[in-house]
Amino acid sequence: MSTPFLTISIKDNADEVLKRLNLLPRAAEIATQRAQLKTAHAILQAEKNEMSRVFANPSPWTLNSMRVRNLPKKLEVVVDFKDDRPESYLSTQTFGAQARKEKAFERALRSRLLLPDGWRAVPGEKAKLDAFGNHSPGEIRQILSWFNVAEMSAGSTQNMSLKRQQSLKKGSKKRFGFEYFVVEPGGRGAKSLHPGIYRRTSFNSLGKAIEPIIIFVRRASYKPRFDFFGVGRRTADAVFPVEMDKAVRIEIERGRA
Repeated sequence: MSTPFLTISIKDNADEVLKRLNLLPRAAEIATQRAQLKTAHAILQAEKNEMSRVFANPSPWTLNSMRVRNLPKKLEVVVDFKDDRPESYLSTQTFGAQARKEKAFERALRSRLLLPDGWRAVPGEKAKLDAFGNHSPGEIRQILSWFNVAEMSAGSTQNMSLKRQQSLKKGSKKRFGFEYFVVEPGGRGAKSLHPGIYRRTSFNSLGKAIEPIIIFVRRASYKPRFDFFGVGRRTADAVFPVEMDKAVRIEIERGRA
């Protein structure tokens, strides 16, 4: 299994503290593992809080995209992302847009001047994602079909008819109506919405919702929004010494020191 590309390990913190402990080896190991796990879960919660702060209404997938892994043989606990693909939505938000080859659906969007030169398309916060955190091919096909560029990408006529568009906009008794629209850089709507492709859903008498499905980003100037590493390290520095002290006291009280 490959090493996840977004990883915070608190093993170094543990090694430093262990040098100063006056415990039997097994007691020190138990205390360290307890403190590590407590700290890891504190980091997990801190990361979720940060996501809620920097993202607008983050989806359950986003909030539950991290995990805690205990590696007792290495005396190490890791907080990382479940998805290890470098082009995932959260990777882009953590590192910024990375240089990569243009994708077929980006070329299709660019052919209709929907995606400007020098920009890339990444999943928006409300995009449908597959099990690996990548944008759902089905939703991409629907978007390309909506903007009449599907055949350029798939090699067959899959563009959506005007009648079908009107039907989707209108909705039905069992399905809310929706439509896609583009916010171009510097264009109409760009003052209030980031450039990209949005879905406007009509909830009948309940109002409407505008959701970011694809976000346009500049390869060179796009800055990360989610300080995964900074939040993790600051939390570990603050929490681990406290939890280690508690864990040592427990071992002393149990007579294992």
